[in-house]
Amino acid sequence: MKNAIFTNNNGPFRISEILKKVLPDQKLQGNMEDKLIEGVSTIKNASSKEITYLSNKNYLNGVSGIRAAACLITLDLIDVLPENVVPIVVENPEYTIIDIMNLFYKDLDDGIDSQISDLSYIAIDVVLGENTQIKPGTVVKSGVVIGDNTTVDSNTTIGSNVMIGHNVRISSNCTLQNCILGNNVIIHPGVRIGQDGFGYSLGDTGFKKFPHIGRVIIQDNVEVGSNTTIDRGSLNDTTIGEGTKVDNLVQIAHNVTIGQNCVIAGQVGISGSVSIGNNVMIGGQSGIKQHRKIGDNVQIGGGSGVMHSIPSNQRVAGNPARKLESYLSEIKTISRIARK
Repeated sequence: MKNAIFTNNNGPFRISEILKKVLPDQKLQGNMEDKLIEGVSTIKNASSKEITYLSNKNYLNGVSGIRAAACLITLDLIDVLPENVVPIVVENPEYTIIDIMNLFYKDLDDGIDSQISDLSYIAIDVVLGENTQIKPGTVVKSGVVIGDNTTVDSNTTIGSNVMIGHNVRISSNCTLQNCILGNNVIIHPGVRIGQDGFGYSLGDTGFKKFPHIGRVIIQDNVEVGSNTTIDRGSLNDTTIGEGTKVDNLVQIAHNVTIGQNCVIAGQVGISGSVSIGNNVMIGGQSGIKQHRKIGDNVQIGGGSGVMHSIPSNQRVAGNPARKLESYLSEIKTISRIARK
């Protein structure tokens, strides 16, 4: 019932059909491929008509018996499955189950017949690509260019001269201004992109606001979570690199540069003019001081306070953040002292 309200189920599919579409090089023995699969569920909740996945024995905690019809699993865990469960051995079950979920499920159509709602406002010089959808209450201002197969959901405002690529999904109640979005970008509800950053100069007469004339550049395949804010640059641009994923409630300040394939968890605050390399992972509720440089492949533990630049290939944690080994050693020492 949990899926019946909000998604359409394209199934059922036989295992042979699933393998053909998702794992074309995979073959199973006997008649196991004939099993009918009606949906996807967790290892704990999957019924005898659903497929699940297992990549870590820890997920078996509290599971007295696995009832699934089939299970994506790594070779080293295959012995934990009962005989009634069809094993499908893959290197990365969690990665593969995503393709199977996309095969089965699709969000419900909102029932709007026309591509461009009569209840939206679109300036006369806006350029819209093929199969673009504009939902009710949307405002699209002068000079905007929107690519093919892009959807802009209800009550979103797109400011003048914004450029949006192909296959972009912009959810409801967003504000986009002073920005350029690439292809295959996903913007979740409530996101604010391209507003002025927090910049003031203090003089004899008080604070004077620093003008912002930069942009926000969001490259291809970026995803931005709900209620995240990305400020435009003051003199330079704020840039989010290709493939980067940003969680909900993240603050990205003016002039920040984020590289490719980074992952930034919820409630992270990135101060102005921070430079972040490629493949960086930032844990939730971390903060990074302005003008700091974070190298490639850095991992920052949740709740960290980054006060200094971090060279490439380091793992840090704590507040102030230091090398993970030092942080863990300090915690162990404090625990020993507290027990005395």
